[in-house]
Amino acid sequence: MSTVIEKTNIDIPANTAENATIKPWSATATLGLTLLLFIMYFVISIISLIVGAGIEAVSSGVTAENAQAFGETFGLELALDGDFTAINYLITALCLSPLVFHFAGRRKVTTAAAYLGFSKLPSKANFITFNLAILGYFIFSYFASTALGIETPQIMIDMYSTTDYLFLLFIAVVIAAPIFEELVFRGFMFKGLKNSPLGVIGTLIITSVLFTLIHAGQYDLTVLAILFPLAVILGLARQRSGGIYLPIYLHFANNLYSSVSLYIFMN
Repeated sequence: MSTVIEKTNIDIPANTAENATIKPWSATATLGLTLLLFIMYFVISIISLIVGAGIEAVSSGVTAENAQAFGETFGLELALDGDFTAINYLITALCLSPLVFHFAGRRKVTTAAAYLGFSKLPSKANFITFNLAILGYFIFSYFASTALGIETPQIMIDMYSTTDYLFLLFIAVVIAAPIFEELVFRGFMFKGLKNSPLGVIGTLIITSVLFTLIHAGQYDLTVLAILFPLAVILGLARQRSGGIYLPIYLHFANNLYSSVSLYIFMN
């Protein structure tokens, strides 16, 4: 008796081999795209200032001859206005957040949400550990500020004293800022840099330094030095939890603490 063995052809998707070679954005590409985001943030902010100053000039009946001088003076005032700051941040965050997701989805390594760290919730142990860490940071920042004689930055006082819609500023500072900034630093940047030769340590250092430097316009060097450990905690939370939810929560807690402290100080 003879046995006939039939060959079975298994169809393998044509893009399987291609997908297997797709990797996250390289370190160079990640930093380049992040720089592009910062440039776009700056451009949108400038456009918002021009539009705001233009609207005020028209409503005030400013003549064409005085338009430039008025725009320069009022533009500076507008840049320090709490309501404008809140609206401008919300606009830029809403405009650029979809772009971050677009960049993340372009590599097709996984879904854009998973690329940015939205696919994993923190464990109970990590949640407790980093709650203690952020509490320790609050204590450290308080005593460090007291010991160094650091006063509340004037720009923050001006921002809160010039807002007529405190809830809008609250949404921008306490909710929108943690989400957008974590999308960029502990989401997009962290994924690309971590999978490069920089590794976890290099990624923690670079994202923490850059996160600290983007606040240089608000704070002096001593405040930035105190801010840097927070950036490290956020990076460690991203690495240990495997997702972005914990960094967003910790960032939210920090900004809430700072905002409430400033509100109490102002009143």
